[in-house]
Amino acid sequence: MKQLDLEPIVRQAFSKRRKAINAYIGANREKYIAFATMLTPSETDEKAILSRVAFAVLSANASLEDAIKALGYCLERYAQVENVESDVLRTYHMIGAKADWVNRLWYRTNFEDLLRQGDSWNDYRLRLRHVKGLGLTKASFAACLLYPLEADLACVDTWMQKVFLGNPSFKTLKLVNYRRVESQIRRIARTFRVSTFLAQWMIWDHARRRGPSNHAIFPGSHKGELP
Repeated sequence: MKQLDLEPIVRQAFSKRRKAINAYIGANREKYIAFATMLTPSETDEKAILSRVAFAVLSANASLEDAIKALGYCLERYAQVENVESDVLRTYHMIGAKADWVNRLWYRTNFEDLLRQGDSWNDYRLRLRHVKGLGLTKASFAACLLYPLEADLACVDTWMQKVFLGNPSFKTLKLVNYRRVESQIRRIARTFRVSTFLAQWMIWDHARRRGPSNHAIFPGSHKGELP
């Protein structure tokens, strides 16, 4: 896809959904701000930081339900200071390599290196791509899970591509094209005075038609089933 072709495609694909999405965001804005406040980890809480990045790794090419179950298993191993087993992760329909990536994250990563350190949001996202298992989309997601109230980033996953590009399935986007979709989400975020990620989160839930999801699956937040 040529760079100059993307902007009108984004506008046209989204225009049909704009009214309904704006109504959803307007009706649920305060609820999601509360969700994001609950989701925000302390920057001194190693387990909370690592668990959010681990979830970004586990959720790649996986259903939300499988990723949540896999995170629960990985956190049990973390508590026992035991390695995550690839055979177990495969029972959650994941590639075995994720076990190595999570183990590397658990035991060979300084959690403070995963925090934003004065870099721009884009540079921060690109820095997180050095974590094994995080491509552009999931590095963006990791940054958003760590800073949900602030992140000027969006996770342009399968659902976001359906909404903004009309893609029936996920396609790998070049950074320049990824950022063009992200800019459309940013415009909506500014209209409703929320972070880019919060706008994306609300659009994601609206697209899935399952109602508000609170992402309360991490240490330090209320643990429960997502709607």
